Amino acid sequence: MKMYKKILVAIDGSQSSYNALDAALKLAKQFDSELYLVSVVNTANLPMNVGVSYAPGLTKDLEDSARKDIKKATDIVSQTDVPYRAVLLDGEPREELTKFPKEEGIDLIVMGKTGTSAFTRFFVGSVTRYVSEHTDINLLVVA
Repeated sequence: MKMYKKILVAIDGSQSSYNALDAALKLAKQFDSELYLVSVVNTANLPMNVGVSYAPGLTKDLEDSARKDIKKATDIVSQTDVPYRAVLLDGEPREELTKFPKEEGIDLIVMGKTGTSAFTRFFVGSVTRYVSEHTDINLLVVA
């Protein structure tokens, strides 16, 4: 069985993403892996009006929300002896969750089946489905 040295968990604040974290923690303990807790601030699809972005206040709200989600995840993981890194990315979530794992040499991506956080309102299509179709890294989808 392949060893997973680096496991990425996509955290978006949804229950599904915390279910994914639970599954990833079990795998990390089994394979002595490092967890990457990743949240993406979706700055790519913010509304624009006549070239003026509404982004400053909205971006801060999205960043605060993502930080809170990551903090909740790190609080859970820090109660274990599993090593982890918390990473906050900016951009289009589907692209970032496809690009970042490749750049970091991630062995397994663990994602929730559905996202329901505040910033999923900006998603066009399913992030999980997109990642599954555009990555060559093993992907575990958790309900």
